[in-house]
Amino acid sequence: MNIELTYENRTAKLKIEGILTSDNAFLLQEKLNEVINSEANYLELDLLECRNISSTGIGKILLFYKDFIAKGGEIEVVRSSHGVYELFTMLKLNQLFTVNLG
Repeated sequence: MNIELTYENRTAKLKIEGILTSDNAFLLQEKLNEVINSEANYLELDLLECRNISSTGIGKILLFYKDFIAKGGEIEVVRSSHGVYELFTMLKLNQLFTVNLG
């Protein structure tokens, strides 16, 4: 799995490639902590190259969402693979933030 974090003004852009498992979810947590501690108030998640996300990864995203929204932030999945899109829709995460397919 590869995670790339960049910033453009007050927008954080997080791109995840590969499979997010419980074994590598700590890498996601590190990047999400960076975003929380930054001046960013908008997070764009690019999950187009992410083939699957474990329950641990989903948990990390949900905990981040709670903290980020509390500080006035907003999240959007700008691109997602078909499998991740279906997972987010099934879990109704698309009711918390926008989830776009590919």
